[in-house]
Amino acid sequence: MTGFNSTSHPKVGNDLLKQWQTMLDLLAEYMSVPVALIMRLDHDKITVCVKNNAVSNPYQPGETQVIQESGLYCEEVVRSNAPLFVENAIADPVWQHNPDIEKDMINYLGLPLHWPNGDLFGTLCVLDSRSHCYDDKQQGLMRQMQLMVEAHLDLLEKNHKLQLLSKELQCLADTDDLTGIWNRRAFIEESNKELQRVQRSKHPICLLMMDIDDFKDINDAFGHEVGDEVLKLFAHCISANKRAYDIFGRIGGEEFAMLLPETRRAEAMELAERIRHKVTEIFFHKHHTEIRITVCIGVYELASNDTTILSALSKADERLYAAKRAGKNKVMDCIN
Repeated sequence: MTGFNSTSHPKVGNDLLKQWQTMLDLLAEYMSVPVALIMRLDHDKITVCVKNNAVSNPYQPGETQVIQESGLYCEEVVRSNAPLFVENAIADPVWQHNPDIEKDMINYLGLPLHWPNGDLFGTLCVLDSRSHCYDDKQQGLMRQMQLMVEAHLDLLEKNHKLQLLSKELQCLADTDDLTGIWNRRAFIEESNKELQRVQRSKHPICLLMMDIDDFKDINDAFGHEVGDEVLKLFAHCISANKRAYDIFGRIGGEEFAMLLPETRRAEAMELAERIRHKVTEIFFHKHHTEIRITVCIGVYELASNDTTILSALSKADERLYAAKRAGKNKVMDCIN
Protein backbone atom coordinates (compact mmCIF):
# COMPACT_ATOMS: atom_id res chain seq x y z
CA MET A 1 0.00 0.00 0.00
CA THR A 2 3.08 2.25 -0.19
CA GLY A 3 4.15 4.38 -3.11
CA PHE A 4 0.88 6.26 -3.68
CA ASN A 5 2.35 9.53 -2.38
CA SER A 6 5.64 9.67 -4.26
CA THR A 7 6.14 13.41 -3.74
CA SER A 8 6.21 15.63 -0.67
CA HIS A 9 3.03 17.69 -0.56
CA PRO A 10 2.03 20.80 1.44
CA LYS A 11 0.00 20.71 4.62
CA VAL A 12 -3.72 21.39 4.37
CA GLY A 13 -4.48 24.49 6.45
CA ASN A 14 -7.38 25.11 8.79
CA ASP A 15 -9.13 27.52 6.41
CA LEU A 16 -9.33 24.85 3.73
CA LEU A 17 -10.44 22.22 6.24
CA LYS A 18 -13.34 24.51 7.25
CA GLN A 19 -14.34 24.91 3.61
CA TRP A 20 -14.31 21.16 3.17
CA GLN A 21 -16.47 20.67 6.26
CA THR A 22 -19.07 23.07 4.87
CA MET A 23 -19.01 21.13 1.58
CA LEU A 24 -19.44 17.82 3.43
CA ASP A 25 -22.37 19.21 5.43
CA LEU A 26 -24.13 20.09 2.17
CA LEU A 27 -23.15 16.77 0.59
CA ALA A 28 -24.51 14.71 3.48
CA GLU A 29 -27.76 16.67 3.46
CA TYR A 30 -28.29 16.29 -0.29
CA MET A 31 -27.34 12.60 -0.25
CA SER A 32 -29.58 12.00 2.80
CA VAL A 33 -26.81 10.19 4.70
CA PRO A 34 -25.44 10.58 8.24
CA VAL A 35 -21.78 10.45 7.19
CA ALA A 36 -19.67 12.33 4.63
CA LEU A 37 -15.88 12.13 4.93
CA ILE A 38 -12.66 13.22 3.32
CA MET A 39 -9.99 10.66 4.18
CA ARG A 40 -6.24 11.44 3.95
CA LEU A 41 -3.81 8.74 2.82
CA ASP A 42 -0.36 8.61 4.39
CA HIS A 43 1.71 5.62 3.30
CA ASP A 44 0.00 2.61 4.92
CA LYS A 45 -2.45 4.62 7.01
CA ILE A 46 -5.65 6.45 6.28
CA THR A 47 -6.98 9.22 8.51
CA VAL A 48 -10.27 11.03 8.84
CA CYS A 49 -9.24 14.45 7.52
CA VAL A 50 -12.68 16.15 7.65
CA LYS A 51 -16.19 14.99 8.47
CA ASN A 52 -19.64 16.53 8.18
CA ASN A 53 -20.83 18.16 11.37
CA ALA A 54 -23.63 15.80 12.39
CA VAL A 55 -24.34 14.16 15.75
CA SER A 56 -25.10 10.90 13.95
CA ASN A 57 -21.59 10.78 12.42
CA PRO A 58 -19.57 8.26 14.49
CA TYR A 59 -16.20 9.18 12.89
CA GLN A 60 -13.77 11.69 14.39
CA PRO A 61 -11.14 13.87 12.67
CA GLY A 62 -7.69 12.39 13.27
CA GLU A 63 -9.06 8.86 13.59
CA THR A 64 -6.47 6.66 11.85
CA GLN A 65 -6.34 3.08 10.68
CA VAL A 66 -3.68 0.97 9.01
CA ILE A 67 -5.20 -0.03 5.69
CA GLN A 68 -3.02 -2.99 4.77
CA GLU A 69 -5.53 -5.86 4.43
CA SER A 70 -7.93 -3.92 6.66
CA GLY A 71 -11.10 -4.68 4.75
CA LEU A 72 -12.08 -1.00 4.82
CA TYR A 73 -14.13 0.41 1.98
CA CYS A 74 -11.56 3.18 1.51
CA GLU A 75 -8.74 0.66 1.15
CA GLU A 76 -10.39 -0.75 -1.94
CA VAL A 77 -10.82 2.75 -3.41
CA VAL A 78 -7.12 3.43 -2.75
CA ARG A 79 -6.01 0.04 -4.03
CA SER A 80 -8.05 0.20 -7.24
CA ASN A 81 -7.78 3.97 -7.65
CA ALA A 82 -11.39 3.84 -8.75
CA PRO A 83 -14.89 4.61 -7.38
CA LEU A 84 -16.58 2.05 -5.14
CA PHE A 85 -20.25 1.50 -4.34
CA VAL A 86 -21.45 -1.02 -1.75
CA GLU A 87 -25.22 -1.21 -1.43
CA ASN A 88 -25.37 -3.48 1.62
CA ALA A 89 -22.17 -4.82 3.18
CA ILE A 90 -24.02 -7.27 5.43
CA ALA A 91 -25.61 -8.96 2.40
CA ASP A 92 -22.33 -9.03 0.45
CA PRO A 93 -19.82 -11.81 1.38
CA VAL A 94 -16.94 -9.59 0.24
CA TRP A 95 -17.76 -6.90 2.80
CA GLN A 96 -19.26 -8.85 5.72
CA HIS A 97 -16.12 -8.35 7.82
CA ASN A 98 -15.63 -4.68 7.00
CA PRO A 99 -14.66 -2.73 10.17
CA ASP A 100 -17.05 0.07 9.17
CA ILE A 101 -19.95 -2.32 9.87
CA GLU A 102 -19.04 -2.02 13.56
CA LYS A 103 -20.15 1.62 13.27
CA ASP A 104 -23.36 0.42 11.57
CA MET A 105 -22.19 1.78 8.20
CA ILE A 106 -23.33 -0.84 5.68
CA ASN A 107 -23.79 1.46 2.66
CA TYR A 108 -20.84 3.18 0.96
CA LEU A 109 -20.05 5.37 -2.03
CA GLY A 110 -16.46 6.59 -2.39
CA LEU A 111 -14.24 8.29 -4.96
CA PRO A 112 -10.44 8.68 -5.05
CA LEU A 113 -8.89 12.13 -4.58
CA HIS A 114 -5.65 13.11 -6.28
CA TRP A 115 -2.93 15.72 -6.03
CA PRO A 116 -2.18 17.54 -9.33
CA ASN A 117 0.71 15.17 -10.15
CA GLY A 118 -1.52 12.10 -9.80
CA ASP A 119 -0.50 11.08 -6.27
CA LEU A 120 -3.43 9.85 -4.21
CA PHE A 121 -4.56 12.31 -1.55
CA GLY A 122 -7.21 9.96 -0.17
CA THR A 123 -10.93 9.49 -0.65
CA LEU A 124 -14.22 11.37 -0.66
CA CYS A 125 -17.01 9.15 0.63
CA VAL A 126 -20.51 8.97 2.07
CA LEU A 127 -21.75 6.17 4.35
CA ASP A 128 -25.15 5.16 5.63
CA SER A 129 -26.72 2.67 8.02
CA ARG A 130 -29.47 2.01 5.44
CA SER A 131 -29.22 -0.05 2.27
CA HIS A 132 -30.01 2.01 -0.80
CA CYS A 133 -28.76 3.28 -4.17
CA TYR A 134 -27.93 6.80 -5.33
CA ASP A 135 -29.59 8.46 -8.30
CA ASP A 136 -27.74 10.14 -11.16
CA LYS A 137 -27.98 13.62 -9.61
CA GLN A 138 -26.51 12.41 -6.32
CA GLN A 139 -23.67 10.61 -8.08
CA GLY A 140 -23.10 13.73 -10.21
CA LEU A 141 -22.85 15.85 -7.06
CA MET A 142 -20.25 13.45 -5.65
CA ARG A 143 -18.17 13.84 -8.83
CA GLN A 144 -18.49 17.64 -8.64
CA MET A 145 -17.33 17.58 -5.02
CA GLN A 146 -14.40 15.38 -6.07
CA LEU A 147 -13.41 17.93 -8.71
CA MET A 148 -13.76 20.83 -6.25
CA VAL A 149 -11.53 19.16 -3.65
CA GLU A 150 -8.95 18.34 -6.32
CA ALA A 151 -9.10 21.95 -7.54
CA HIS A 152 -8.36 23.06 -3.98
CA LEU A 153 -5.41 20.66 -3.86
CA ASP A 154 -4.16 22.10 -7.14
CA LEU A 155 -4.31 25.65 -5.75
CA LEU A 156 -2.65 24.51 -2.53
CA GLU A 157 0.18 22.93 -4.49
CA LYS A 158 0.64 26.01 -6.68
CA ASN A 159 0.66 28.36 -3.68
CA HIS A 160 3.21 26.13 -1.98
CA LYS A 161 5.45 26.23 -5.04
CA LEU A 162 5.11 30.01 -5.21
CA GLN A 163 6.10 30.30 -1.54
CA LEU A 164 9.16 28.10 -2.14
CA LEU A 165 10.07 30.15 -5.21
CA SER A 166 9.64 33.37 -3.25
CA LYS A 167 11.98 32.08 -0.53
CA GLU A 168 14.49 31.00 -3.16
CA LEU A 169 14.37 34.39 -4.87
CA GLN A 170 14.72 36.14 -1.51
CA CYS A 171 17.74 33.98 -0.74
CA LEU A 172 19.28 34.86 -4.10
CA ALA A 173 18.58 38.55 -3.49
CA ASP A 174 20.26 38.35 -0.06
CA THR A 175 23.30 36.33 -1.09
CA ASP A 176 26.62 37.52 -2.45
CA ASP A 177 27.00 35.73 -5.81
CA LEU A 178 30.68 34.99 -5.40
CA THR A 179 31.07 33.92 -1.78
CA GLY A 180 27.58 32.66 -0.89
CA ILE A 181 27.36 34.75 2.31
CA TRP A 182 25.10 37.77 3.02
CA ASN A 183 25.57 40.65 0.60
CA ARG A 184 25.85 44.24 1.86
CA ARG A 185 22.10 44.95 1.78
CA ALA A 186 21.15 41.73 3.56
CA PHE A 187 23.95 42.14 6.13
CA ILE A 188 22.70 45.62 7.01
CA GLU A 189 19.09 44.43 7.20
CA GLU A 190 19.88 41.42 9.42
CA SER A 191 22.23 43.44 11.61
CA ASN A 192 19.64 46.17 12.18
CA LYS A 193 17.16 43.50 13.29
CA GLU A 194 19.73 42.25 15.78
CA LEU A 195 20.42 45.78 17.02
CA GLN A 196 16.71 46.26 17.74
CA ARG A 197 16.80 43.13 19.86
CA VAL A 198 19.93 44.33 21.67
CA GLN A 199 18.29 47.68 22.43
CA ARG A 200 15.68 45.76 24.42
CA SER A 201 17.99 43.22 26.09
CA LYS A 202 20.95 45.58 26.73
CA HIS A 203 23.33 42.71 25.97
CA PRO A 204 26.82 43.45 24.61
CA ILE A 205 27.46 43.26 20.88
CA CYS A 206 30.58 43.75 18.79
CA LEU A 207 31.42 44.30 15.15
CA LEU A 208 34.43 43.15 13.14
CA MET A 209 35.49 44.89 9.92
CA MET A 210 37.92 42.81 7.84
CA ASP A 211 39.96 43.74 4.79
CA ILE A 212 42.32 41.40 2.93
CA ASP A 213 45.83 42.86 2.76
CA ASP A 214 47.25 43.79 -0.67
CA PHE A 215 44.27 42.31 -2.49
CA LYS A 216 44.77 44.65 -5.46
CA ASP A 217 48.30 43.30 -5.88
CA ILE A 218 46.92 39.75 -6.07
CA ASN A 219 44.45 40.79 -8.78
CA ASP A 220 47.14 42.66 -10.71
CA ALA A 221 49.67 39.83 -10.49
CA PHE A 222 47.43 36.80 -11.05
CA GLY A 223 44.16 38.12 -12.52
CA HIS A 224 40.62 38.46 -11.23
CA GLU A 225 39.95 34.74 -11.43
CA VAL A 226 42.58 34.15 -8.76
CA GLY A 227 41.29 37.16 -6.84
CA ASP A 228 37.82 35.64 -6.83
CA GLU A 229 39.24 32.35 -5.54
CA VAL A 230 40.96 34.24 -2.71
CA LEU A 231 37.68 35.90 -1.73
CA LYS A 232 35.86 32.56 -1.71
CA LEU A 233 38.56 30.89 0.39
CA PHE A 234 38.55 33.81 2.80
CA ALA A 235 34.76 33.74 3.20
CA HIS A 236 34.85 29.98 3.74
CA CYS A 237 37.55 30.35 6.40
CA ILE A 238 35.53 32.93 8.35
CA SER A 239 32.29 30.96 8.00
CA ALA A 240 34.03 27.89 9.43
CA ASN A 241 35.17 29.86 12.49
CA LYS A 242 32.05 31.86 13.34
CA ARG A 243 29.16 30.92 15.61
CA ALA A 244 25.82 29.95 14.15
CA TYR A 245 24.19 33.21 15.27
CA ASP A 246 26.99 35.57 14.14
CA ILE A 247 26.01 37.69 11.11
CA PHE A 248 28.64 37.61 8.38
CA GLY A 249 28.56 39.48 5.09
CA ARG A 250 30.58 40.90 2.25
CA ILE A 251 30.40 44.68 2.39
CA GLY A 252 32.12 45.26 -0.92
CA GLY A 253 35.28 44.29 -2.79
CA GLU A 254 37.64 42.65 -0.31
CA GLU A 255 35.87 44.12 2.75
CA PHE A 256 33.84 41.88 5.03
CA ALA A 257 31.96 42.47 8.29
CA MET A 258 30.73 40.25 11.09
CA LEU A 259 28.32 41.20 13.85
CA LEU A 260 28.86 39.31 17.11
CA PRO A 261 25.81 39.19 19.41
CA GLU A 262 26.30 38.52 23.12
CA THR A 263 29.99 39.42 22.80
CA ARG A 264 32.19 41.87 24.71
CA ARG A 265 35.25 43.57 23.29
CA ALA A 266 37.76 41.19 24.91
CA GLU A 267 35.93 38.19 23.46
CA ALA A 268 35.70 39.88 20.05
CA MET A 269 39.45 40.59 20.13
CA GLU A 270 40.12 36.94 20.92
CA LEU A 271 37.96 35.82 17.99
CA ALA A 272 39.55 38.38 15.68
CA GLU A 273 43.02 37.14 16.56
CA ARG A 274 41.92 33.56 15.92
CA ILE A 275 40.52 34.57 12.54
CA ARG A 276 43.68 36.51 11.69
CA HIS A 277 45.77 33.42 12.45
CA LYS A 278 43.46 31.11 10.47
CA VAL A 279 43.63 33.40 7.44
CA THR A 280 47.44 33.12 7.39
CA GLU A 281 46.97 29.37 6.88
CA ILE A 282 45.08 29.94 3.60
CA PHE A 283 47.19 29.20 0.55
CA PHE A 284 47.02 27.75 -2.94
CA HIS A 285 49.30 27.43 -5.92
CA LYS A 286 48.98 29.26 -9.21
CA HIS A 287 51.55 29.31 -12.00
CA HIS A 288 54.01 27.51 -9.71
CA THR A 289 53.63 30.28 -7.15
CA GLU A 290 52.29 29.80 -3.62
CA ILE A 291 49.74 32.48 -2.83
CA ARG A 292 49.13 33.34 0.83
CA ILE A 293 47.02 36.12 2.32
CA THR A 294 46.70 38.11 5.52
CA VAL A 295 43.93 40.29 6.91
CA CYS A 296 43.53 43.43 8.99
CA ILE A 297 40.60 43.56 11.39
CA GLY A 298 38.97 46.46 13.17
CA VAL A 299 37.09 45.55 16.37
CA TYR A 300 34.34 47.76 17.78
CA GLU A 301 32.02 47.21 20.74
CA LEU A 302 28.76 48.98 20.03
CA ALA A 303 27.57 51.67 22.41
CA SER A 304 23.99 52.42 23.46
CA ASN A 305 23.77 55.27 20.94
CA ASP A 306 24.66 52.96 18.03
CA THR A 307 21.08 52.41 16.93
CA THR A 308 21.87 51.51 13.30
CA ILE A 309 24.53 49.27 11.85
CA LEU A 310 25.73 52.00 9.46
CA SER A 311 27.07 54.16 12.29
CA ALA A 312 28.73 51.12 13.85
CA LEU A 313 30.28 50.13 10.50
CA SER A 314 31.82 53.61 10.24
CA LYS A 315 33.42 53.27 13.69
CA ALA A 316 34.64 49.74 13.04
CA ASP A 317 36.04 50.96 9.73
CA GLU A 318 38.10 53.60 11.56
CA ARG A 319 39.67 50.84 13.66
CA LEU A 320 40.26 48.75 10.53
CA TYR A 321 42.24 51.57 8.94
CA ALA A 322 44.13 52.09 12.19
CA ALA A 323 45.14 48.42 11.85
CA LYS A 324 46.17 49.07 8.21
CA ARG A 325 48.31 52.02 9.28
CA ALA A 326 49.98 49.84 11.90
CA GLY A 327 51.02 47.35 9.22
CA LYS A 328 49.64 44.22 7.57
CA ASN A 329 48.13 41.27 9.42
CA LYS A 330 46.90 43.31 12.39
CA VAL A 331 43.92 43.47 14.76
CA MET A 332 42.97 46.84 16.27
CA ASP A 333 40.23 47.86 18.72
CA CYS A 334 41.20 51.52 19.11
CA ILE A 335 42.06 54.51 16.91
CA ASN A 336 45.67 55.64 16.98
